[in-house]
Amino acid sequence: MSNVKWHTIRDQEAAVIEDVMRIRAHPLVNPAIPICGYVHDVRTGQLNEVARATEAGRPTG
Repeated sequence: MSNVKWHTIRDQEAAVIEDVMRIRAHPLVNPAIPICGYVHDVRTGQLNEVARATEAGRPTG
């Protein structure tokens, strides 16, 4: 398995914020729908909210 590229994300929170902002800006997404962002902890099974992502995904309409 030494030739497998795992493509890890160094800053998961920043990636989630970027994804939420991309979704929020999409013209087919209703601006009244809230969009939240979470990071899944594979060790505990917990979903951890990324508050800045959720703030970026607040409804605008």
